[in-house]
Amino acid sequence: MQNSIEDFGPCRGFWQFPMERFCGMLIPLVSSRKLPYVNLFNNVLMQERFKYLQLLPIYNEKVFSNFKEKEKKTWPVHRVYSNELYVHEYEFYSPFVNCVLTKNEVIKLKQCYAAIFQKNTSEITYGKLRTKDGNIISSKWWKKENDSSRNDFCVAINLTVDLQERNYCAPLNLREEEIFGQIEYFMVHEFQNQERMFAYIRKIKKLEKNSSVNLKFFDSFGPLQYVKVIGIDRNVRFFEVLLEKKKYYYIIDKYENW
Repeated sequence: MQNSIEDFGPCRGFWQFPMERFCGMLIPLVSSRKLPYVNLFNNVLMQERFKYLQLLPIYNEKVFSNFKEKEKKTWPVHRVYSNELYVHEYEFYSPFVNCVLTKNEVIKLKQCYAAIFQKNTSEITYGKLRTKDGNIISSKWWKKENDSSRNDFCVAINLTVDLQERNYCAPLNLREEEIFGQIEYFMVHEFQNQERMFAYIRKIKKLEKNSSVNLKFFDSFGPLQYVKVIGIDRNVRFFEVLLEKKKYYYIIDKYENW
């Protein structure tokens, strides 16, 4: 992070807003002419380390037990969707809108069901998801509709894939795989009298790892596909870096990088 700030120093517009949300006003943090970024970097590092203490049960109990828990936001019943298929552990939040799937989206949905059958193309699209852990995950559609500055639609997803899916005669060879992507929107689809909850995501392409900083990164996004919401694990961040006129996206994942 320090190297990135130094590289983009003259162009604060790239990192000023997220840094101010994290640390406060930048003027007192970069006032030193000799070492203008060291104080800022130390503040970021200190706050990150402090937040990581919550992940350790011993320190979490000692340090944070006296703080009052923030009351969870409650939503009116008419703005929330859930059903018994997911034991009401997952919820969609408004805004929502009736939509008609395109031909390409219908194909992607068929692939998600892993079969070919007739479907209705009239569905309901939602903007937010609450996971069983209580985390709120947004979508690019919700951000566009609400002109929000938050970027909480990048996620890590756990999928179970069949390594022999192209060989129909071979026995199942299942493996759990973690993928990353951006959520376009959430959707409810009814099939065989059961309503299922999906997320329409744009996957990243080839995932690589920078061993020197222990961070995963990628350079481009891949195809769109539907995934079941029960596979969505957590929020991550995609940090865009320009190196030699080429864009790279580093995955900021506090659980993985810890």
